[in-house]
Amino acid sequence: MRLFRGSALFTMLTGQLLCSAQDVHFSQFYNSPLTLNPALAGAIQGDQRFALIHRSQWQSIGAPFRTFSFSYDAPIFRGKMKGRYLGIGGNGYSDKAGSTGFGDTQANLSVAYGLKSGNDAVLAFGLQGGYGQRSAVLDGMRWDAQYDGSGFDASRPSGEAIANSSTAFADFSAGVIWQAWDNKEIQWTAGVSVFHLNQPSVTLFGSTEDKLLRRISVHGSTRIVTKKWVVLPKFYGSQQGGSREIVVGGLLHRRVGLDSRYTNDKTSSSFYLGAFYRYGDAIVPSLLLEYKRLLVIGLSYDINISGLRAATRYRGGMELTLQYVGIFKDKRMRLPKSAVQ
Repeated sequence: MRLFRGSALFTMLTGQLLCSAQDVHFSQFYNSPLTLNPALAGAIQGDQRFALIHRSQWQSIGAPFRTFSFSYDAPIFRGKMKGRYLGIGGNGYSDKAGSTGFGDTQANLSVAYGLKSGNDAVLAFGLQGGYGQRSAVLDGMRWDAQYDGSGFDASRPSGEAIANSSTAFADFSAGVIWQAWDNKEIQWTAGVSVFHLNQPSVTLFGSTEDKLLRRISVHGSTRIVTKKWVVLPKFYGSQQGGSREIVVGGLLHRRVGLDSRYTNDKTSSSFYLGAFYRYGDAIVPSLLLEYKRLLVIGLSYDINISGLRAATRYRGGMELTLQYVGIFKDKRMRLPKSAVQ
């Protein structure tokens, strides 16, 4: 069986990409907490956090990969547990790859427990469980038998006996994070997570067993406050089977306007500028705009520098994020330092 021209090339390409990296990934990983680490559920300065992400990749070489993700999390009993807290959260995503309609859809629930570690540190443990579905919809594919010599005719039989297919699975993950404050000017965060602890089967075609391999991730960040800027170095690394991803970079944060010491109606806004490097793959310039310490809109673009750059002409993918960190009682003293952790 073979696909015709561009369809054949792109299908082989998507197959290679899917084999080398089974999980969704985001350039703004710091704005997708529950796909980064289940222990991040509730690890916020506010009372609740809601995040949306849309990513479109490889549009320059064919049908794009599109990913949509959302998450919600909140700390509960924080004021009644003497410095400890219980974090709860939920997240879901839909990932569609190329013209084959190959996709993953998943929904998860997370719970985390944070406890004080010394006077200025918090240690949190998290668990995540969910339900996922992997599918391939081949109805829209173009096969060589459907070309009549003058063009494509969708009414012609394809001559292929491959049916649409899907499989469902349960999935479990776990993680731990550590947060510490040296003083008001320096804050540290580090974490380790393991996704797909049970390595569920995601077999679609044939009898060959296809498992969702464990993904081990590490991440860290620092918040350094200077007189005019806040410096936010960040890193992320993951290993899943033979696929490895390493991202390093950071953001510069500048607050605009003045804050009231007495009321909550004059909270300042800010912006973030930065760039990240995904090892061997892309350079990612990023811009984020924060409104009154509560709402952040982020935009980033992957400049492709991998072996595909000749075909993509350095065009990778665009990512748009929206994050809201809410304060139930909206007291000025409880507003977060910034919405991006």
